[in-house]
Amino acid sequence: MVTLRSRRQDRLLVVVVWLLTVVVLGLGIATVNPILLLWGVIGLPGAVFLTRVHLRDTRGGGPAGSSDPDGPSGTDVPSDQTLEENDR
Repeated sequence: MVTLRSRRQDRLLVVVVWLLTVVVLGLGIATVNPILLLWGVIGLPGAVFLTRVHLRDTRGGGPAGSSDPDGPSGTDVPSDQTLEENDR
């Protein structure tokens, strides 16, 4: 499986999502506009989820010398025979 990792540049996108969510929610409360309130309420859990994913993907990579925090599994490590077949 391909691992997608968040980079530091993605932090800007997280900040933009939070700002838009707060602005829409604030305008919805100030103007008592139901559609803005709805978009703000929908955007809030979305921003929280995005922040959680971003923080999970930008933290350090587990134990020293290991890039996979869960450890290797039997299906992810190719055998020597498979490597020899791929070299042909």
